[in-house]
Amino acid sequence: MIRVVWQDARSRVLVIALCIIALALPGASKAQATRPSGVWVNVTSNVGEPKWGYAGVTLLAAVPGSNHIIAGVSEAGLWEMSDGGKSWVKLGAADAVPIMNRPYQIVFDPKDSRIFWESGNYAGPGLFKTTDGGKTFQPLGKLTHLDGLGIDLTDPQRKTLVVGHHEQPCSVEKSTDGGLTWTNVGQSLPADSNFSSDPIIQDASTFIVNAAGWKKDASFGIYRTTDAGKTWKKICDQGPAGIPCVTSAGAIYWQALWAKGLLKSEDHGLTWNLLPGPVKENPVDLPNGKLMAAVDRQLMVSADGGKTWQKTGPEIPFKPTGICFSEKGRAVYVWRSTEAREDNVILKWEMP
Repeated sequence: MIRVVWQDARSRVLVIALCIIALALPGASKAQATRPSGVWVNVTSNVGEPKWGYAGVTLLAAVPGSNHIIAGVSEAGLWEMSDGGKSWVKLGAADAVPIMNRPYQIVFDPKDSRIFWESGNYAGPGLFKTTDGGKTFQPLGKLTHLDGLGIDLTDPQRKTLVVGHHEQPCSVEKSTDGGLTWTNVGQSLPADSNFSSDPIIQDASTFIVNAAGWKKDASFGIYRTTDAGKTWKKICDQGPAGIPCVTSAGAIYWQALWAKGLLKSEDHGLTWNLLPGPVKENPVDLPNGKLMAAVDRQLMVSADGGKTWQKTGPEIPFKPTGICFSEKGRAVYVWRSTEAREDNVILKWEMP
């Protein structure tokens, strides 16, 4: 404790005035001290050069255990950044069969991040795998025009895979030989169901898939199978879309189409609840059980499973197409995917 001895009334007035001035200085108030710091830095650099496809940058993925970031560029393959944003290097540049699709999803093997799978739609083969960190890729099977991808990570040999076709109903494909051959197990979904583009695989027999899209007069919902796709049971009437967020704790978050809200399951997809709050898009999983999502131009974080959300970080200059979190790099990346190349941007925010 500091004891102040007042010499006279003039001294008292002077000290009070100095305190008021100090409180008015930048960073002096509590509100200013807790205000999110940092700025968004453009790290687009040379990604995708010399030519991008129609959709530009279509995904970003953080390589587990490193500060490397992989960008998927429409009809220009996958690109990796390891220097914080100065430059990007094309992966699989010498492959006989290059990645020419519009990258949609990357799944890393949790045992070895040098092993990962890529799915994509439109041009070229729809599924690739690398075992050397992206130096080379091999196409798996002959499927094309794919969206979501699931790998049975309970099997050390990774034999069972499921994928969903882009904007097609009853189209869940299953492989039991690592992706060499495929069987359409989506044919047993209801004939009037909407697009089944984003499957989740829990083990070799248990899959979950959405039914959502713009198909006229088609039904929405979430379906689950426990017999590897022979039969499906509808478990929710809401129709989610996009790549679901499956957290390290086992919870599943999935955006209900047309901004109806964020769905959550805490029992491995058996039951679903629509969460209140501002977040309407798929979040990303953060350490310590937190979630991050974007609402318009603002990042939001939840520490209570999506019940409440708080703003974090500086305002984003645009509404992002998606967000990516690098735990090792302690940074958040956002991107905007548009038809015009000059409007495609990748930004980075280093968290304090």
